[in-house]
Amino acid sequence: METQASSSPTTILSSINPDSIDTIPILATILAKLQPLQPSSAPSPAPNVISTRDLPGATDELKHKLQKARMQVKELPDIERSVKNQEEEIARLEERIGRQKEMLGRLRQVGEEAMRVRERAMEI
Repeated sequence: METQASSSPTTILSSINPDSIDTIPILATILAKLQPLQPSSAPSPAPNVISTRDLPGATDELKHKLQKARMQVKELPDIERSVKNQEEEIARLEERIGRQKEMLGRLRQVGEEAMRVRERAMEI
């Protein structure tokens, strides 16, 4: 028995937007502030600089954002479907599109022929 996917278009949850799952800016900020561990006799680093020992605390926001993104991805429709299943559906849909294009081509031919007949009838 063939399982059919929902015939309605898939909509992404409104809670998911690119900003809610984009972690690159946070990571870039952390890396820009990261300073190698310096000997204890060295002067203390600038306020916007973090040392490697402070890295775990500095990455909390990144960890939370990744955790939230993981939960949001799990809520996406059809996320449990296998790649093979999705490829089979794509093949079926492509076949359907092909049949629809063929039908539209035939309808166009019928319409063009009807137009020619009508034009000939008006000439008489």
